[in-house]
Amino acid sequence: MRKVPFKKMHGCGNDFIVIDNRESVMKSFELSHFVKSVCTRRFHIGADGLMLLEKSTSADFKMRYFNSDGSEGEMCGNGARCIVKYAYLMGIGGDVMTFETLNGIYEGRILNENVQIKFPPILIQDFHLNQPFPSNESDFYHFAWVGVPHTVFVERNIDLKQDQSFIQWARAIRYNPAICTSGTNVNLIEICDENQIKIRTYERGVEDETLACGSGATASAIISGLLSNVSSPVKVHTKGGILTITFRITEDYVQDIFLEGNAVVVAEGELLSEASVRV
Repeated sequence: MRKVPFKKMHGCGNDFIVIDNRESVMKSFELSHFVKSVCTRRFHIGADGLMLLEKSTSADFKMRYFNSDGSEGEMCGNGARCIVKYAYLMGIGGDVMTFETLNGIYEGRILNENVQIKFPPILIQDFHLNQPFPSNESDFYHFAWVGVPHTVFVERNIDLKQDQSFIQWARAIRYNPAICTSGTNVNLIEICDENQIKIRTYERGVEDETLACGSGATASAIISGLLSNVSSPVKVHTKGGILTITFRITEDYVQDIFLEGNAVVVAEGELLSEASVRV
């Protein structure tokens, strides 16, 4: 019987299983099946995603992020905050650290109870604003790759309460190849004032609405800034709490991009191999 030590963490309700894989404790597992199994709620620990902390030759550590459906993702903002907190608690990194992802090198910083992630600069031309929606050209969306692909829609009023109609609407957009051939995360936002927005996010790979999405909040805040609807810093109100996004817009780039929010350890223990469920 193989036992795998883990911590269960969340950032604004976006929850993750985190495993130290520097000594290849996962080498005998088929990762996609394992992740899908342990992330299945009610039958196992349950989570929106799973992260492996691994050795890196270019940063303090490597972050491998897996969605709950078993697919490996390029980056996860809330997950990044959690794994930075994990690395700090495990003595792997100090107050400031760098980590490697499939989307490049990021920086993490411990700020008392919060964790801050610095994103690499993004070219202004990589933000596609005011795009006519493929099936309804009177409706417009905005698109950007901020760690992962994000589509953003701006509405006058959104309700943060659970609403199945939002999930059905977002799911159709998530799979629309005219927007992004690899699929997209879907964000619906409301501008509250010049420094605050509300947001709901449907996450690709989780295939559901999550309580928060760090990269989605970051993409939405920057797009709102480019549309002159808000100014940095921007407080983003998610279902699970408040994230703070800061950024600086220059002629060619969006620079000094920071995502800040909580990162909480809620449990630790050992995953048991025989607890796997059919997936």
